[in-house]
Amino acid sequence: MKVEFTRVKLSCQYYPGKNEAQDASQMPDIHGDLSFRNISLSISLGSATSLPALESQAPQSDEQLARRCVLDTAARSATGTFVYPAIWFTLVLATGTHERWPLFAWLNVLGLGLLALLRMALNHRLEHLLTVRLRTTSWVFTVLTLLMAFYWGALTAWCMAHAPDETLSWVMLAATVGFCAGGNTMVGINPTLRLSYPGLMIAPVFLVEVLMPTASHLMMAALEGAFGIYLVRSSRVVHDDYWHMLQTQRLSDARARSLELASLTDGLTQIPNRPHFDRQFQYEWERQCRHGAPVSVMLVDLDHFKSINDTYGHPFGDACLQAVSQALSGSMGRSTDFVARYGGEEFVVLLAQTDGEGARVVAERLLQQVREISLSHQGAPVRITCSIGVASTVPHGSEPPAALVKRADDALYRAKHHGRNRAEMAV
Repeated sequence: MKVEFTRVKLSCQYYPGKNEAQDASQMPDIHGDLSFRNISLSISLGSATSLPALESQAPQSDEQLARRCVLDTAARSATGTFVYPAIWFTLVLATGTHERWPLFAWLNVLGLGLLALLRMALNHRLEHLLTVRLRTTSWVFTVLTLLMAFYWGALTAWCMAHAPDETLSWVMLAATVGFCAGGNTMVGINPTLRLSYPGLMIAPVFLVEVLMPTASHLMMAALEGAFGIYLVRSSRVVHDDYWHMLQTQRLSDARARSLELASLTDGLTQIPNRPHFDRQFQYEWERQCRHGAPVSVMLVDLDHFKSINDTYGHPFGDACLQAVSQALSGSMGRSTDFVARYGGEEFVVLLAQTDGEGARVVAERLLQQVREISLSHQGAPVRITCSIGVASTVPHGSEPPAALVKRADDALYRAKHHGRNRAEMAV
């Protein structure tokens, strides 16, 4: 029998969830519409069941990227945290500052050391705190970093203006230049610290140089201004390279995940395919082995499907498969229940933590759902039924998962042999 089509249309939309769990993922919601001449079928598949973790990395959200930026900034700058008090302590002893101004010298050693300890304590708990309170923790980290920069800049400015020993002044100035240059690599990736860190460190020194009337200080102020312009431009390169790398990685992760999801989805019915079932089944089998809970498998086969294809054509047969996949997926009551297309006109249902009696109840419900599918061809209703084989067991190490599927297949054969449109339990 030949069937002519006036229109074939398939439209799909993908609505990804806001966050994906670390050990589970969800298939997207699929909405489609198939229209044929004399054949009309609307399909709306809800979210499929939860899956074991995909092999591909989930693309990071903007919040995750911000968290990673703070962690990377902390990791890059961690080694320099105690350099500030170490340099000041060394200069105090080397120049005799501890003898001229003992209170000033040791109070600054204490102040720089205290800030370094606070930074170290924050870094130790940073990953956990960022997970709990991202904005607050980021703010505290930024404030401590900028406070250290301003503290050192103000200390350098004081030495330039008041220290009688020029060695102390010039070494402090050289250290300030080094900290600013190193900051390009350490904190230049951070949008907030990129300019504020060197700016707060140089600003006090620049102000002192400008206010001092000598030509040498004015020349130093001009050099510091030129150095500041260099820092702005070079830190921009570091910042842009880092964020370009993150965005490229996110795009790559998204593409890899999309391809992996596509490889695990049946193209016709848009439900999980057999490789996807194999992965999910192995995951549930191992999980229930640990918990000692039962697992049930049902093989669902459409009755007389070859006759449907031969009589009404393969496009109508495809519509039948889509309608059945919708009915089966819509009948699952738990997020752990799993429906997949096993091959041809055969589907498989995986029920975790479900014994034989519970699986039998589900099988009867599936039989009724398939019987209620309403399809017509040229105005005449077409009745669809299925046969189901059910097998249950409590997984253990000595039994392979494939043995349970084999028992369900044997039960399906008996259901076909005993008249179809029924469910049989494995013996």
